Amino acid sequence: MILSIALIVFLVLLDFGIKRYFVSIFELNETKVIIEGVLKFSNTRNYGASFGMLQGQSVFFFIVTLIALGAFGYFLATSNFKTKKVYTLSFVFLIAGTLGNGIDRLLLGYVIDYCQMPFLPIVGNTIFNLADVILITGIVLLFVDVMILDTLKKKKKQETEEHE
Repeated sequence: MILSIALIVFLVLLDFGIKRYFVSIFELNETKVIIEGVLKFSNTRNYGASFGMLQGQSVFFFIVTLIALGAFGYFLATSNFKTKKVYTLSFVFLIAGTLGNGIDRLLLGYVIDYCQMPFLPIVGNTIFNLADVILITGIVLLFVDVMILDTLKKKKKQETEEHE
């Protein structure tokens, strides 16, 4: 559990520091193309959810953030890292990403976004931050654990029982 908390703190501080860095070097809404068609950096304010969805719903997001942190915290606290490493790590990432954007929302009333990757399908035109990436990583890890690893474990257990 200590390792999980340390990783959460590290990811939140990294997200916080990177956001503050971009705010310090870019004017609001200023954009700099790093690699044409591939990577842009900027300083934007997101009053919505990840990737700019549901703009202006701050009370809703505060409530959802608290509920999510409670649920993620419960699942992290009750997970067994020795037997469910990917599952546990998914909740570490979900908590860190939620906290990263939640801290911005609480302190500033908006989330600082700074990265755009136009070449990406679906999200290429959206501006995001490290906390968004951390959240998506947590979702992917949870999906991998629940849909793939658990299925493989059940299949292996079933095969073992059939051979007995």
